[in-house]
Amino acid sequence: MKLGLESFSTRNSGLDPVGVLDLVSELGLRGVLFELSPFNSFKDQDLDTIRKTAEDKGLYLEFGMGSIIHRHPMAEKGRDLLDAAGYDINVSDGQIVIDHLKIAQKLGAPIMRCVGGNLFSRDEGYDMTALADEVVVILREACKAAEDMGVKIAMENHADFTVREYASIRTRIGSPAYGFTVDCANLAFDLDEPVKLAAMMAPYALTTHYKDYRILRTAQGLALENCAVGDGEMDVVAIAETLHAAHPDINLNIEIHSEWAPFTLDIFDDNFFKTHVSPPGEGLAWYLEKSWGKPIPTTWPSDIPAGEEAWKVELDHLKRSIEWSKENLSHLLSE
Repeated sequence: MKLGLESFSTRNSGLDPVGVLDLVSELGLRGVLFELSPFNSFKDQDLDTIRKTAEDKGLYLEFGMGSIIHRHPMAEKGRDLLDAAGYDINVSDGQIVIDHLKIAQKLGAPIMRCVGGNLFSRDEGYDMTALADEVVVILREACKAAEDMGVKIAMENHADFTVREYASIRTRIGSPAYGFTVDCANLAFDLDEPVKLAAMMAPYALTTHYKDYRILRTAQGLALENCAVGDGEMDVVAIAETLHAAHPDINLNIEIHSEWAPFTLDIFDDNFFKTHVSPPGEGLAWYLEKSWGKPIPTTWPSDIPAGEEAWKVELDHLKRSIEWSKENLSHLLSE
């Protein structure tokens, strides 16, 4: 198990992929799970430079696209980069995923992370059953190519589908090239006990986002506050141990997005459970136990302005997360 960085943590730094790799090396991390924010080119010569830099520094490299669904905002940047690199983007969503697999292959990445929707998908009126059907069709097409290419697709629990829904999607796809990016804190959006959820995903886990949340009490229910790893209530050590037991060589990629105000889970709102799956009672009780002794905030934090101000906070949280993880996960991390 190696400790690395999820490049979304650097989105406010202005660093390109080579700059991210330089930072990772300076911080004593072992590699990067790249998402798209540092990229400005998918051209072969630029991908070659990124790959060679990682190899020269002895860093692992994993790659991630945005959404596999063309109408989702997180699909736009990947399509633009493919278009500028000479790929035909007037193709099926499945073929767009395959083209991102080609980018992963050129980078030397054995894993390609992807998402479907995000934490707003249910509240924006998506029919989640229909969305799951769409995801299955796209990924069945893409997984056939992934099997031949030797690259695995790792779909993140992105606060859209529940872990149980992801398990159903995996069964329906039925490909050895398909597994999960386990976002250790996003498990909290299910409102079920996180270590139990991690154990459901662990047999099919391919990589991770390693992060933490504080569990807050609000007048409308609960909220999840971004923080450095180790500063929250998620049992991130037990989650790492659970993943390690299933896959000792899985990478822990620290993800920081402290720029944003807490994510609310308004469970007392009459409409909340009309769009969100009701959690088991013992799962919800875990969140109430973590939060109910806390005061309800009288003021609510705002987002930190993107750019230099946010990067200052997030770099501090990143460095603290690295220090904490190395100290508390020394029994799991390889040299």
